[in-house]
Amino acid sequence: MMTLLNEGVPTNVREGAAGLIGPGRVLAARHKPGLKYRVSGFLALIRPPFFVLTPVNAASAAVLALRAYPPLARCILGFLAVAFASCAVNVFNDYTDRERDRDIWPARPIPSGRVRPGEALLVVIVSLGISLSIVWLVFNPLTFLILLLALILGGLYSVYLRDKIGYLALPPIVGLIYLGGWSAFSPETMFSSWLPWYLYLLGVIWQTAHIMVYYPQHLGPDTNLRAPLALFFGPSPRVAVKIGVIFTCLTLLSGALLPLVAHPLGPLYLALVIAAGMYALLNGLRLLKDVLNRGKGLKAFTSLSVFRLVISAAILLSILLAQI
Repeated sequence: MMTLLNEGVPTNVREGAAGLIGPGRVLAARHKPGLKYRVSGFLALIRPPFFVLTPVNAASAAVLALRAYPPLARCILGFLAVAFASCAVNVFNDYTDRERDRDIWPARPIPSGRVRPGEALLVVIVSLGISLSIVWLVFNPLTFLILLLALILGGLYSVYLRDKIGYLALPPIVGLIYLGGWSAFSPETMFSSWLPWYLYLLGVIWQTAHIMVYYPQHLGPDTNLRAPLALFFGPSPRVAVKIGVIFTCLTLLSGALLPLVAHPLGPLYLALVIAAGMYALLNGLRLLKDVLNRGKGLKAFTSLSVFRLVISAAILLSILLAQI
């Protein structure tokens, strides 16, 4: 989870080397029985990049809450709790979409046969158990409640909110990552400081940009199909990308203003964030000139993913340098 869920994740990121057929189809993987084939399915299912990157976002809020790094053991346990929570929600999303994906994304692990539905559900249950147990035993009740809320809303998103409200029901859920990271190490300041809520808003704004720049790729090759909902309506590809570019600008502005309220962030943080943000904005503007270009759409999406990672990494680096 650069995002809690994988909506909008490009096919070639989610499916490895699967080839493309036409503007939105994936070449269905041939069944190749064997351990290697099965392992590749489970790896694709849990998405190792998101298994690693989502905790980085939570960690950025945690170190800002303390203005320092927590003890190593608690860092590792917090990392694992977020990673397994992200895994549970993402895999559940694939589980609920398994029938739809047979036609739209047949190379995904479940429709391709690399992972059975029951096995995917078992991954969800085990991941939930690990995540909730760590937070219950190691952290505090407020963090447990935030995690539980995020998991419930993430599941509800997959089975109801996405289809009835639209993809933009996701950003408020993703923002909970930052509140959870903050509360894990500073629950007493959760409601006395507005900084955790600023981080929440930053996460919501970024996730909105992230979803909307890739929205045209969800339309698929069949123009007779109803466009998926963004927020109670299905925008045209151009309108969707315009919204994505606007929210990219807002993400850049919000990220650049963070040092004014979050010390000891300074010039290094600002330089990294502005550079990554301008690159993401440039790719968004390029996409705006050719909104159905899959290559430009992937580049805009990827650069936004990198942008959010840079914000979190710059926070972590700044706090580390301040401690040295």
